[in-house]
Amino acid sequence: MMARPRIRLTRLALAGAGAMLLALTYLAISCVTAELLTRPTNHPLRIDPCRVSQDAEPWTTRTRDGLTLRGWRLVTGDPRRLIVLVHGMWSAWPEMAALGRDLHERGYDVLLFDLRGHGQSDSARLSLGSRERADLRAVLDWARGEGYEEDRIGWLGYSMGAATLVLEAAVNPAIRIAVLDSPYGDLPRLLEGQLSKHSRLPSWFNPGILACARLLYGLRTEDLVPIAAAAAWGDRPMLLIHGEADSTVPVAQARSLGRAVGAACLTAFLPGVEHVEAYRSDPRRYVALISRFFDDNLGP
Repeated sequence: MMARPRIRLTRLALAGAGAMLLALTYLAISCVTAELLTRPTNHPLRIDPCRVSQDAEPWTTRTRDGLTLRGWRLVTGDPRRLIVLVHGMWSAWPEMAALGRDLHERGYDVLLFDLRGHGQSDSARLSLGSRERADLRAVLDWARGEGYEEDRIGWLGYSMGAATLVLEAAVNPAIRIAVLDSPYGDLPRLLEGQLSKHSRLPSWFNPGILACARLLYGLRTEDLVPIAAAAAWGDRPMLLIHGEADSTVPVAQARSLGRAVGAACLTAFLPGVEHVEAYRSDPRRYVALISRFFDDNLGP
């Protein structure tokens, strides 16, 4: 007569053990994925900077939190106007090397550098634009020391680099003139659709991945909403470029960002252009557009 209760208890124990195993598996997969998504992407330099420009000089600076950033500066010999190129997530400065060369040929000093955790800069956990803001401050400190005036420094960011510029500029008025190419406007909303593509896991893993990234690596995606920060941009000149065929960051986020900035934001929404592909799709038109913008706002 006691067999049935024992069978029920055994089944409950097995069910409990199975549920715990599933929970532990979910947690383990979420933690591993969070580690992979925020892992540094440092790698050796794969191109010769002198093939980009004979005026290329090696460049380093130190961030306030003790990291060394590395890159190359294309110099004109007269530190009057500087354009700082800020690459995107999982990338490095060679992504923007051809654009840097074209801008340098138009008379600008150009800084091509790697954000922390990318390329040849010091290894650090990626934070999708949060801690990378300190790298922009380090570049600004260096530029001031070299004699560049704040209103003669133009910034051009791709994707995460562009979003990072908006986030930092909200509290740093020294960032005065910027071109934003394909920035995200609302990272939490963007990750609802994009995180599964990067993780290759079902979307129901997303909460676990983000929770692990926050607890283990301090990643607070709710702080990464450039649309919310854009109102602080004020009347500083901005040029926003976004491809209407962008499958990574929907153009709707760029339109919302432009509206949040207001009248100071010029926009160029390009039909048929994918994520950060505007330069590659038409280099001459792209360089003419941004050169005109910088010429108008950085002065002679």
